[in-house]
Amino acid sequence: MLEKSSFPESLSPQPSDIKTIDLDRIFSLMRRQALVVGLCIAVTVALAVVYLTLAPRSYLSAGQLLIDTKLEQVTSGEAVATSATDLEARVLNQIEVLRSSRVAKAVAQAENLMTDQEFLNPPPSFSERVKSLIGMGPAQRPSMLEASLDEVAGMLRANVQVERMGRSSIIRVGYEAATPELAQRIAQAYAEALLQDQLNAELEATGAAADWLQQRLAEIGENQRQAILAIQQYREETGLSVGQDRNLTAQRIETLSNQLAEAQAETAHLRALSAQLAAVVEAGPASASDYVALLGNAQSDPAEIALLRSQAATLTSRIAEVEASFGADHPQLANLRAEKAALDSRIFALLQNLDGQYRTQLAIAQQQEAGLRADIDAEGQSAGAISQEQVRLNELQQRSDALGALYNSYLTRYEEAVQRQSFPIPSVRIVTDALLPEAPASPRTTVILAAAIIAGSFMGAVLGLLNELRERGFRTGAQVRQQLGLRFLGYLPKLQLGRDDSPDLRRRTIRTLVRGALGTRMGRRWGAPYAEALKTTRLVLQPVADRGTAVLGVVSVLPNEGKSTFAVSFAEMLAAMGSRVLLIDADIGPEKTGLPQRLLPSQQGDWRDATETDPDSGVVSLSAAAPQAGGGDLSSIAMQKVFAEARGQFDYVIVDLPALGPVVDALTLLPFTDAGLLVTEWGRTPRRLVRGVLEREPELADHLVGVVLNKVDLGTLPRFTDVGGLERFAYRAEGRAERALETTSR
Repeated sequence: MLEKSSFPESLSPQPSDIKTIDLDRIFSLMRRQALVVGLCIAVTVALAVVYLTLAPRSYLSAGQLLIDTKLEQVTSGEAVATSATDLEARVLNQIEVLRSSRVAKAVAQAENLMTDQEFLNPPPSFSERVKSLIGMGPAQRPSMLEASLDEVAGMLRANVQVERMGRSSIIRVGYEAATPELAQRIAQAYAEALLQDQLNAELEATGAAADWLQQRLAEIGENQRQAILAIQQYREETGLSVGQDRNLTAQRIETLSNQLAEAQAETAHLRALSAQLAAVVEAGPASASDYVALLGNAQSDPAEIALLRSQAATLTSRIAEVEASFGADHPQLANLRAEKAALDSRIFALLQNLDGQYRTQLAIAQQQEAGLRADIDAEGQSAGAISQEQVRLNELQQRSDALGALYNSYLTRYEEAVQRQSFPIPSVRIVTDALLPEAPASPRTTVILAAAIIAGSFMGAVLGLLNELRERGFRTGAQVRQQLGLRFLGYLPKLQLGRDDSPDLRRRTIRTLVRGALGTRMGRRWGAPYAEALKTTRLVLQPVADRGTAVLGVVSVLPNEGKSTFAVSFAEMLAAMGSRVLLIDADIGPEKTGLPQRLLPSQQGDWRDATETDPDSGVVSLSAAAPQAGGGDLSSIAMQKVFAEARGQFDYVIVDLPALGPVVDALTLLPFTDAGLLVTEWGRTPRRLVRGVLEREPELADHLVGVVLNKVDLGTLPRFTDVGGLERFAYRAEGRAERALETTSR
C-alpha cells in the first residue's frame, strides 16, 4: 500500500514568514479582483460623468481685504501697539461682520438684488434636474419676480465665502453665482459694503463721541465758572489772597524760632558757667588759685589775671621747693604760706564777684527765652486762624484748576473727534479687487473624477476583499499541500459534457478527450494539464502495479465533484496505454445515473457475467449494484470476492467510491484498495470541510496518495497563483486557447 506524501516540514510556513507581508500574495489578489475594481471604478466614473452633465455650473469671484491698524494712526496721531491677540480678535470680528445680515442687506440694497432676475432665478440644481428627469418634479421651476430684503440677505449669506488667508491680516471674501458677471458684481459689492460699514461705524462712533464731549464741555465750563466765583467771594469775605498772608506768618515764626534757638544756647552756656563758679565758691578760698583760669571768661584785665596766675604758680613751686630742701618746719615756709593765703583770698574775691555777674546774666537770658517762647505761641495761634481760612481758599483754587485742566483735555478730544468726523479713515482697505472668473468653480471636473476613481477603487477593494473572504475552495496545488499535507497530482480542466447526454455519449466524449490529450489532436485546447494529471496518478500507482494489480479508490467529499468522470478518464487512459482495466461503479446513490447498462437485481451468476467490455477501449465495467457484486452492499462477501479475483485478471482496478459527506460506504471499501485518490472540485468544495473530514478519519488521510483538482478553469487559474507560480506560465497559453475555442464554437 502506498503512503501519502506529506508536505515537507522544511517548506512549511514559519512564524516569521506568517508575520511578514506577502507582496506576491497581495499582487495576486489584486490581479484576481482587477475586474471587480475596474467595474466599480467604471460605475463611479459613470455616475460622476452623469453628475457633471446634470450639475449646474457656478462661478466664484473673490477679493482680498487687509485689516490695517496703521490707518487709524493717521488721524489719531498716536502710535498704538497692537498685540497678536488683539489682531487675531480684530480679524475674526471682521469675518463675522462680513457674514452678518447687516452687510448682506447693504449688498442687496446696493445692487438692487430684490428684483434682479438673474440672481433670483438661478439654474435648477442637480437634484431638481434628476427629479424632473425621472418625473418626480416639475419640468420647469416657476420664475421669481421679486423677493423681500430678508430673503435676499439669506440667499447671500448662504453663498458668500469668507476666510482668513493663513495667519495674516488679509481676509478673502468671495461669492459663488450662476454667472461670472453676477459673482464678480456681488463679491466686489461685499468688499465695498465692508468699507462703507467701517466708514459708517467710524462716523457714528465719532459723532456720538463728539456729542457727548460737547455736553461734558458745557457742564465742565459751567462748573469752572462757579468755582472762580466762589474763590472771589471767599477772598472778599476773608480778605485773604492765595498764599500771601500765610507766607508772612511763616516768615515771622521762622525768625522768632531762630532767636529762640540762640537764646536757648546762651542760657545753657551761662547756666554751665554759673554752676561751675558756684561749686568753686562753695569749696572756699583754699583752692581758689586752682581756678584762676575761670577768670579769663569774665570781663577782667588780662594782665591782672596773668599776674595772679604767675604769682600763684610761683608761690606753689617755692613752697614745694623749700619744703623739699629744708623740711616742713623751716621758718620761711610760714611766710610763703601766708603770701599764698593772701593771694587765694584775693582770687576767691574775684571769683565771687564773677559768680554774681553770671547769675545776673543767667536770669536775664532766661527771661529773654521765655519772652521769645510767648511770641512764638502768639504767632502760632494767629497762623492757625489764618491757616483754616487759607485751606478753604486753597481747596477752592484747586477745584478751579482741576476743572480747567479737565476742560482743556475734553476740548482737545472734542476737536480731534470733530476732525475725524470730517475726514474718516477706515481700518480696512481693498488689496485685490474681485475679478471676472474664467472657469467654473463647481462642479470641479478633475476633483470629482479623481474622487470617483478613489471611491470606485475603495468600493472595488471592499468588494474584492469580500470576494476573497468568500473564497473557500481550493484553487492551487500549493493550497492543497499547505492545507491538507497531501501530494497534489494535477489539474483537470472542466469538460464540456452535457447533463442530458446518454451514458454512451458521455463515455465516447471522455474517450475522445483522453485520446486527444495523449495525442496531438487536442493539444491546442488542453495541452498538458489533462494528460499530466492522469499520468501523474498512474506514476504514483506504478510501484504497486509493478508488484501486481493496483486497486485505486477514487473518492470525493461532496457529490457531483467529478470523481466519476476522473475514474472513467483514468481507466480510458490506462486502457489506451495497453493495460487491463476494471472500472467498478460503487457510487450507487439514488440520484446516480451510473455507468451504462447496469444489470438488473434478478440476474444471478458470476460477477464476470455482470461486467461489460467497451469494444473501442477494452475497459471492463462493473456496477456494484449488480447482484453478482453484492447488490449494492459494498461490504458484502461478494464484493470482497470481486476484489480478490480481479487482482489476478486485471492490471488496474479503478473503484468509483461514494462521496464521503453523505454516506460512509466509501470507508468500507478502502481496506480492499491499495490507495485512495481524492477528487475535489476547483474553487467550490470548502477547504475547511475537506480538512475536517480528513481530521475525523485519519486512516483515510493516510490511505490517500494525492489530490486532484477537477473542473478547473484554465483561463482563470493563473490569477490565483503568485508571481512566480508555475501555473501562471504553464497554463496561460492553455487558457487562452480554451477561451478562443469556446468563442469560435459559439
